[in-house]
Amino acid sequence: MTRLLGARMLVSMCVIAGSVVSSPALADDDNENACGAVLCLAGLIAGGSAGGDCAKYEANYFSIVRYHHGHFDLGGTSSARGDFLNQCSSADSDQKSSVNSKYGGMENGP
Repeated sequence: MTRLLGARMLVSMCVIAGSVVSSPALADDDNENACGAVLCLAGLIAGGSAGGDCAKYEANYFSIVRYHHGHFDLGGTSSARGDFLNQCSSADSDQKSSVNSKYGGMENGP
């Protein structure tokens, strides 16, 4: 039962990600790059693959890097990336938090 629910969730996320990436139906105050990053990275967490336009959305997310005294700043980077994801108001806050918890402190992408 749990496996079936997980599979359904993955399929739903992929369908949603595909529809947003190919033809965004975003709220007026949404940032398309932020919404694309949320959906593509959430798809990766769910076991999907980052194909199609996901590469550009992921590159935008992982290009946000903060340094402190010449060294990678994990907290600053994670915070800045979280601020970027929050520009997508139509995405669920739990989803944005989950993405940033997994990838926010990575110096380079997955």
